[in-house]
Amino acid sequence: MPRQVNKQKAHGAAFRLHQKLRMKRPGQLDFEDVAMFRNVLVKEGRIKGSMARLVRANDEGIIRLSSRIKETGARNFAICHELGHWELHENESQTFFCTAEKLADYHSDPMEAEANIFASELLMPTFLIRPRIEKIDPSLHLLSTISKEFGSSLTATAVRFMHLSRRDCIVAYIRDGKIAWSWKKDGFTRAYLKRGQAIRRGSLAWELENNGATSIEPDSIEPDSWFSHLNYPFHGELQEHTIKMPGYNSLLTLLWIP
Repeated sequence: MPRQVNKQKAHGAAFRLHQKLRMKRPGQLDFEDVAMFRNVLVKEGRIKGSMARLVRANDEGIIRLSSRIKETGARNFAICHELGHWELHENESQTFFCTAEKLADYHSDPMEAEANIFASELLMPTFLIRPRIEKIDPSLHLLSTISKEFGSSLTATAVRFMHLSRRDCIVAYIRDGKIAWSWKKDGFTRAYLKRGQAIRRGSLAWELENNGATSIEPDSIEPDSWFSHLNYPFHGELQEHTIKMPGYNSLLTLLWIP
């Protein structure tokens, strides 16, 4: 039986590193310097088959980043993800090859999920970001501003919002008109999305995919636009905000219950 994701261990390791680094405000840290502080050198270049790679040799390591990663927030997240492997998985593997899918895995592969949880906590420590997002109204525009402040990717910030918000919400990443992955808030049992599920007419995502706009303001939509696959009717109002991810040929969607 595969082991379970140890969220507490991942959060704890990031918290202890914060204590050493004395991070007191968003955007304070240069994460290449953080890696060097942990005896890990960050190098950028061409990598086949992955977006980031960690190789460990005793107490020294090298993180290789793909030169395809252009966005500062995505670059920081990849570095912190590999540092998660460095801090958490010394006894499990000495080499990690992390694809874009692994950098978005918070559930299926325990080591990748733990590295992502570590990276999210290191980039956006709970004590700094919870007061910012716990009570705000959902908006990917606002989360984009927060992501720049913390030096994280919008995708990681949206996932962080999903976990810490008091709203019942779902984050979905859409590529080629289908859901590549989605995560829902713990305890949100009324609905879910399926991997590979095609976006449907009536959703803002469908409008963006087919009508050439770059963004549409958040709006109420018919729940069947997203939840027609459920074996039970979804009653109530559903809000959606979807934006295009220009450099990734993808969409990012936030769904929530008002």
